[in-house]
Amino acid sequence: MRTATETTAARNQSTENSGLVMIYAPFNGTNWLTWSRSVRIALEGKDKLGFIDGSYVKPHEGSADMKQWRITDSLVRTWILSTMTKDIVNVFLYVSSTRTVWIELEARYGECDGPLLYKIQREISSISQGNLSVTAYYTNLKQYWDEFVCLKPPAMCSCGNCTCGSNKAKLEEIEENQLMQFLMGLSEPYDSIRSQILVLDPLPSVNKAYSMVLRVERQRRINLEYADVGENIAINTRNMELQA
Repeated sequence: MRTATETTAARNQSTENSGLVMIYAPFNGTNWLTWSRSVRIALEGKDKLGFIDGSYVKPHEGSADMKQWRITDSLVRTWILSTMTKDIVNVFLYVSSTRTVWIELEARYGECDGPLLYKIQREISSISQGNLSVTAYYTNLKQYWDEFVCLKPPAMCSCGNCTCGSNKAKLEEIEENQLMQFLMGLSEPYDSIRSQILVLDPLPSVNKAYSMVLRVERQRRINLEYADVGENIAINTRNMELQA
């Protein structure tokens, strides 16, 4: 935990970089996990994460550091409030510090892990490509994979310098599960490439499989474009013959 002097010295550049934090999906009361993760990343990039996690301690009243701390804390609070919908902003507008805002947000919107894990798993099991592009389908899946790992990180070996191989085995198990989920949801036109991937030994990573399927999609698109051109040429030729 930083002292007041250390905190103020590190924060003195705040007004030189006062641009708002860029969050693409504002907090609306239902997207706490992704929104809070985005805010943490943005604040860490500006070296302001300590204002929400409590590691930047508020100086004593009357100390030389207090004025600068208040300026920076107000700035960070403004950033956070600017990424909320209006109805939620109004609830937190009069809260006195960034840390207090964050504590209240976590208390109100931080969901119990069990129901949220269930929801994410249910979404993963129900996702299929349908009419989506391969990229859109994979992106949907990856979002839920990342959310799941964020909520429930894999239990890794804690011996420090792991030599038992358990960490590697655990990560490979997660990777294989994700690969199977990705392949199971692919549409019928990708049956052939799915079969080819499943007989590979060892199985490829999910990223490698995605790349392989993506190449097939691109080739299908090219083939369809050429087929359309050929059909148009044939139609034009028949029309010219009829007019002759």
